[in-house]
Amino acid sequence: MSHRHRSEYHQGLEWEFMKEQSGALGRAGKALKAAIAHYRSLADSDPGKADALAKVREALWHLEMQREFVGFVDANMASIVEAFDVPPEALEQRGPQRS
Repeated sequence: MSHRHRSEYHQGLEWEFMKEQSGALGRAGKALKAAIAHYRSLADSDPGKADALAKVREALWHLEMQREFVGFVDANMASIVEAFDVPPEALEQRGPQRS
């Protein structure tokens, strides 16, 4: 494989990686947005409210990790909270909750 072909091949791979990274970020953002909307739609007395909050926390963690994987590390959580209006209670005990 000539140097030119290798360079084109690597550029193609880099392009595919970038597309996958942006797609994963988009999916993680949509999942967080949906989880927040579902959580906020429930009354405080709803028995599913705690489970919905756990889903917000997990989606928040997934988006945080996805952003860090692509290099958004400075003020990562502050940017997410601002962009997605994350409920304050979801910021406690972030991450996937194991039962």
